[in-house]
Amino acid sequence: MIDAGVASTEPFDILVVDDQPMIIEAVRRVLATEPLARVHGCLRATEAIANACAIQPAVILQDLKLADGDGLSLVAEYRSHPQLQECSVVVLSSTQDPLIKANAFIAGASDYLEKLPPAIEFVARVRHHALASRALAARNRAVAALEAKDAELHRRNALLDEANARLKRANQELVVDIREQRQRVEALASAGGGLASIQDLDVLLQTILADSVAFSGATSGALFVREGAQLRPAALYSDGVARPALPRAPTTPIDASTIVGAVAASGNATRIERPPASGVSPRLAVDGALSSKGRSCLVLPVSKGAGVLGVLALADAADEDGFSAEDERLLRNFADLAAVALERAQAARALIFRMVSMAALRDPSETAGHVQRVAGIAELLFEAWAIERELPAAQRAKHRDLLRIAAILHDVGKVGIADAILKKAGRLDADERASMERHAAIGSELFSGLRSDLDECAAEVALCHHEKWDGSGYPRSLKAEGIPLFARIVAVADVYDALASPRAYKEPWSRERILALFADEAGRHFDPNFARILCARIAEVEAVRDAFMDEPARAP
Repeated sequence: MIDAGVASTEPFDILVVDDQPMIIEAVRRVLATEPLARVHGCLRATEAIANACAIQPAVILQDLKLADGDGLSLVAEYRSHPQLQECSVVVLSSTQDPLIKANAFIAGASDYLEKLPPAIEFVARVRHHALASRALAARNRAVAALEAKDAELHRRNALLDEANARLKRANQELVVDIREQRQRVEALASAGGGLASIQDLDVLLQTILADSVAFSGATSGALFVREGAQLRPAALYSDGVARPALPRAPTTPIDASTIVGAVAASGNATRIERPPASGVSPRLAVDGALSSKGRSCLVLPVSKGAGVLGVLALADAADEDGFSAEDERLLRNFADLAAVALERAQAARALIFRMVSMAALRDPSETAGHVQRVAGIAELLFEAWAIERELPAAQRAKHRDLLRIAAILHDVGKVGIADAILKKAGRLDADERASMERHAAIGSELFSGLRSDLDECAAEVALCHHEKWDGSGYPRSLKAEGIPLFARIVAVADVYDALASPRAYKEPWSRERILALFADEAGRHFDPNFARILCARIAEVEAVRDAFMDEPARAP
C-alpha cells in the first residue's frame, strides 16, 4: 500500500508505454498488490504524449525501443511538456548499456529499471516514485497557493497603498480647500470692509458687482437697485469689466415674472445650477436688463433689515456644475455688507444732488444731467490716463471714487452768486464777470475746515476747475501741473459738455468743431494729456454724454 505520507485512499495512475502487450500485462500483475494503482498501457510512441496528458499518471514506465519511435526522445518530451512536469518518468528497458542509462538520466528520467526487476523491488520503486510525484504535486500546489496568497497580499497592499495615497491626496485637498475657503472668507470680509470707504454711489455699485463676480466665478451679472415697484439695472458685468448701466436701461418689475423680480419680492435667494432638462431657462430679468446665456444663475437680495434695497444677479458660472452652496453662503454675507454700504452711499448721493438742485435753482444750466455728464467724462479721462501710467487698480478705484463726487460738485459755489448775474441773458460786464468768478472760491469754502480726502478733492476741484494750463485762468492763475490733477480733468470735461450741450443762447457744437478747439487749446487752456485723451476717446465721451442727456436729478 502507498505510505500514509500521501493520502492512502486516493488512487494513482501508472502509464506503461511499451510496444509489447505482454510487458504491459506483466506490470499490471506485479502491481496488483497495490490496490490503489491503476495501470494503463500504450503500445505506440506516437500516442504516448496524448495518453499521458489525458491520464495524468503519477508514474510513466517508458520502454526505450518502440516500433514507431524512440523512447529516449519521449522521456525528453515528457519533461518539457507543461502538463507532465509532476510525473515521475521511469525507464523500463532490457538494455544495460551504461551510456544509454546515462543518456536516459540526461533526458530527464527519474529512474532506470531493467525489465523486469524482482516484484518486491519493482513495487517498492514504483511506490517510491508515485509518492515523489504526489509530493511534487502537493509541493507545487502549496507553492502555487503561496504565490496566489502572495499575489493577493501584494494586490491588497497595492490597494491599501492606493487607498492611503487617495486619503493623503484627500487630506491635502481638504487642507487646500480649507485654506482656500479661509482665504475666500478673509478676502470677502476685506472687500466688504473696503466698501465702507467708497463715497460715490456709481463706483460703489460697480465695485460690489465686480467683487461678487470675482468671488463667485460668474462670467456675467448685474446689480439692480430698487425704485418703487421696479428694479433698475445700475451696474452690468460682461467681458471682464463692471460698467454703469445706461440710465434708460429697461427696468424689471418686482413680481414673479422674472427670477430677479421674484427675489426682490420674496427677499429669498435663488440658485439654479444648470438649465432644466427641457432646455427652457426661466427669465432671469427683463430682456435687455441683463446679458446672460442662462446656463446657471445665483440671485441674491441686497437687504438691510426687512427692506430690499436691490438685487445682485450673477449668471453663467465658469464651473460647468454651476454655482455652489458655498458660493451662495459667502455671497449672502457679502450682500449683507453691501447693503449697509449701499444705503449709506444712497443717502450721500441724495444729499449731493440736493446741493446740485440748489445750484440748479440759481443757474438753469447746472442740471443733474450736466453734472452726471461731467462726472462720467472726468472718470473716463482719468481711467485712461491712469492706465497709461500703470497705476495700481486699487489706487485707480480710490481716485475714481473721489473724482466722481468732486466733479458732480464742481459748480456748487454758484449758490452764492446773485440771480441777476446767473440768469443774465447777455454778456457779463467786468464787474459781473468778477462776481461770477467768485463761485469757485465760494464752492471751495463750502468744504473748508473739513479733513477727509473727499472734502479736500471737492474743495480743489471747486476752486481750480477754471484755472488754465498757461496760467491765464482764475482765481489763482495757477499754471501747468501746479493746477490740481482733478481740477485739470474736470476743466476738460466741463468745457466739453458746455460746448456739446444745447443752451438757450446757442446750439450744440459739432464733433469736428469741438475736436478742433481742444487741439488748438491743448497746452494753453487745457492740460495737453487730457485734451489728447478726450480727442482720442471722443466716441466714448459722446456715449457718456448721450447716456445722461437731459436726465432730471435723481436721488436714489
